Amino acid sequence: MLKEQKKIVTVKSYNLPISRKKTVNLAKYIKYLPLKIAKRYLEEIIEKKRAVPYYRYNRDIPHRRNIDAKIKQGRYPVKSAKYMLKLLNSLEKNAINLGLDPSKILILYILVNKGNRTPLKINYEGRRVRRKSTHIEVYGIFIDQFDPSKKYKRKELKALVESIIKEWLQKT
Repeated sequence: MLKEQKKIVTVKSYNLPISRKKTVNLAKYIKYLPLKIAKRYLEEIIEKKRAVPYYRYNRDIPHRRNIDAKIKQGRYPVKSAKYMLKLLNSLEKNAINLGLDPSKILILYILVNKGNRTPLKINYEGRRVRRKSTHIEVYGIFIDQFDPSKKYKRKELKALVESIIKEWLQKT
């Protein structure tokens, strides 16, 4: 029903040469954020001004000062952030093609999966080497009630998205 009303924007990319574990934490960090703010966060991560909190896969991860979360363990996944920024730019262009205002799009969901296994290569020591591969799908939702000039907390944005989805589910 949401796709019929053209309220959801998607972008998918397969077999990206990035770490799945780093991308999972990055995806959780930018979920439920407006598109403009998420892109700004990713640019700051690439410049190493903002660290990503590691909620999962956080063994032996050092603490960072520039984390705005409860968990202070974090890193700067620059390569994952570059690919995610490309996907968000593509998501913005898809929204424009559908006739939606990109400033009113929130990131609804980011799906990160393990990619295909490439054929094994043998390095100079005679060991087998596999390449990293990750599939990413990003879903954005267009919300009319969202005011880009207002400042929202993450919990408020999450509650706003969940209330919209509940309304749409009750209509069906």
